[in-house]
Amino acid sequence: MLYKFKITSAEVDNFVLEIEIDHEQTYLEFHNTIQKAIGYDNSQMASFYQIGADKERGLEIALFEMNTEDDDNFNVVAMDVAMIREFVSSENPELIYVFDFFSDRFFHVQLIKKGISKSKTKYPKCTLSKGEAPIQIKMDAEDFDGLGLGEFESKSDKTKTADDYLADFDDEFNEGPEFESLDDYDDIL
Repeated sequence: MLYKFKITSAEVDNFVLEIEIDHEQTYLEFHNTIQKAIGYDNSQMASFYQIGADKERGLEIALFEMNTEDDDNFNVVAMDVAMIREFVSSENPELIYVFDFFSDRFFHVQLIKKGISKSKTKYPKCTLSKGEAPIQIKMDAEDFDGLGLGEFESKSDKTKTADDYLADFDDEFNEGPEFESLDDYDDIL
């Protein structure tokens, strides 16, 4: 059975991908096909989520298995073991694909067709790519705008000495002996 998905972005109106994938293939193969089609770095965290009737995120299909043996969280499945047919159907045709976790940015993924696969065709494959995909990571380490860091001093003061930093602390710890070297410590033992 062949599944055809349409992938769109709320950020970029003219961006559309269509990918055909066999129902026995994994979400990891789907992830890699999406990443390759739009030129993203596929080592970044990503997850698919089922979307319920209430439009809320349901089961997560994650790039990496993060559950431990003691973890009872059954709402996360690893992409490399999850087959396409297991988590999407004509009754539940919508997923989202989170590609930028820090900014919670995602693509809408919709099952648009089920059909018979062509025996000589290699799947998964991208059958349509229109428009430019949004940038993969919106915020990098040097871009902290919007994080509310205004109350913190942002420019470094390289002229401060160790004594300047210690002056900020209440000095109630001077009740014990003072040592100039480790030899002084050995003398009191």
